[in-house]
Amino acid sequence: MITNIGSDCAVQHAQESDDQLLFEAKSGDQQAFAELCLRYRGMLLHRIYRIVRHREDAEDVLQDTLLSAYQHLGSFRGACRFSSRVIKIGINKSLMFLRRCRSLAETTPDVFMDDGQSLETREFRYPGPNPEQCYLMRQNRQKLTHAISRLSPQLRSLWELYYKEELRLKDAANVMGISEATAKSRILRARGKLRRSLKKNEFWTP
Repeated sequence: MITNIGSDCAVQHAQESDDQLLFEAKSGDQQAFAELCLRYRGMLLHRIYRIVRHREDAEDVLQDTLLSAYQHLGSFRGACRFSSRVIKIGINKSLMFLRRCRSLAETTPDVFMDDGQSLETREFRYPGPNPEQCYLMRQNRQKLTHAISRLSPQLRSLWELYYKEELRLKDAANVMGISEATAKSRILRARGKLRRSLKKNEFWTP
């Protein structure tokens, strides 16, 4: 009988909206929160894995993320969807995890020989960007690509000729059938539009 009741409750929760489940979870209904976690666990794990690049580490970060979301249920004010909020927590937890890993990797312990003398160890660092930097760079590229796609066809075509195809401004202007002065003016206008778009989305880096 208890099993049937639990099953009925699970079906009922599965039919409720995220907002309703969130309200019930904030009221102390742990089953409602469990249903929210179940709905977005796969998507959240995939997003975390893309950052940490290790399955077991991703599982650990996922558990930390869900625990943090549960502990801060009271701060969910409905300004954004639960899925957006928990993904943001997951990304922050993933980046914090990478910082801790990098900090540990950069700390080389002293090695002592049998006579008590310290043996000097040499630290080797990979000269390229770390995983956190790679992730942020990828995010910025995606935001820039999206912003470019929202330019007018004329501005977008000129932008791609000048920056993507790496044509000289004069040659790009000839392809577009406009003067070089007009092309320069349009490039400046496109830059201004992209700058405003990226600033609006907090992804602008001078």
